[in-house]
Amino acid sequence: MMWMRYVIGAVCALWMCGAVAAATGERVALVVGNAAYAQIGTLDNPGNDAGLIGDVLEAAGFEVTLLFDATQAELNAAVVAFGRTLREKGPDTVGLFYFAGHGVQSRGKNFLLPVDAALADAADLDLVGVEADVILRQMGSARNKTNIVILDSCRNNPFAALEGLTEPGLAEMKAAPGTFVSYATGPGDVALDGLGQHSPFSAALADAMRTPGAAIESVFKQVRVRVVEETRGIQTPWDTSLLTTDFVFFSDEVVAAADAEEASLWAEVETSRNPVSFTRFLRSHPDGRFAAVAGAKLQALLGDSSQSDTGLTRALSPVSVTPQALDTELYETARVSGNLADYETYLETFPTGVYAELVQLEIAGLRLAGQQ
Repeated sequence: MMWMRYVIGAVCALWMCGAVAAATGERVALVVGNAAYAQIGTLDNPGNDAGLIGDVLEAAGFEVTLLFDATQAELNAAVVAFGRTLREKGPDTVGLFYFAGHGVQSRGKNFLLPVDAALADAADLDLVGVEADVILRQMGSARNKTNIVILDSCRNNPFAALEGLTEPGLAEMKAAPGTFVSYATGPGDVALDGLGQHSPFSAALADAMRTPGAAIESVFKQVRVRVVEETRGIQTPWDTSLLTTDFVFFSDEVVAAADAEEASLWAEVETSRNPVSFTRFLRSHPDGRFAAVAGAKLQALLGDSSQSDTGLTRALSPVSVTPQALDTELYETARVSGNLADYETYLETFPTGVYAELVQLEIAGLRLAGQQ
């Protein structure tokens, strides 16, 4: 979620500049979600999955580059820049590459597919795809101690009808010491895109990564158990670890800092009678420990009929507002602040609202201007 990415990421990035950053080195991630394939069929969830994983990684102190619907040229350029950044930051830097989208194997090699991939002959695959080993080589060139590669890209083989590309899923890759490689499913198997907003693998991964103090091996074991259970054995995530150092996404200290930030923000909005305050809180902490009560208060302020007989609604009913009023109030808040995050909060709350088209134009302009 975009608002969550900016708010939590900023808070944890500031905190990570202190003791944890000094102890573990910097963290850099390239996160790619390819869904809008021009020639081989659109996927529903890679963009959502990349955004979700990007949120969690930023909260875990990673400097995240997000790339959506990348062409071959864009993906190649991003991988080159990623490798250069790792080399510049030094050996204690943790590198992480995540890809959601189509991926295929040919003769034991894996290729990630950009959205402009079009193929009539298997011999041309390396001309239209991006070889996964290229990512491993770029990360390995930094000679850093810890690299993590996560591929949620074994969905279906869009070129299965071509001779020489009939193998499903991805092949297991050989990686250098210090590397952890995770696949959404086992070698040669096909992963599910998911019936909801996220693939089973990425949804499980986002939750497991948040486990305080969990070693990376434990995180991916949690993922495997949950995905096998949810897919009834159809999909079994696979990983290979050649790590030589310990790694956790969230130390206990980072989680404590995030909890303190959430509690502090909640203390500021708890007694508010302004629905915008609760909307903003829920955008920044949608799964937090105060989310349920914040949602209830927001519903009461909006005059939700399902809450009409509760004490909470009776207490707030004198100042409850209509959804139409909140639509206008959120827009005015964004217009006055001029902040990208406020416009995105409006659009997430009212994707078809009165001001939605105008807000989309404002967001496009702010992004062109480089605001984040």
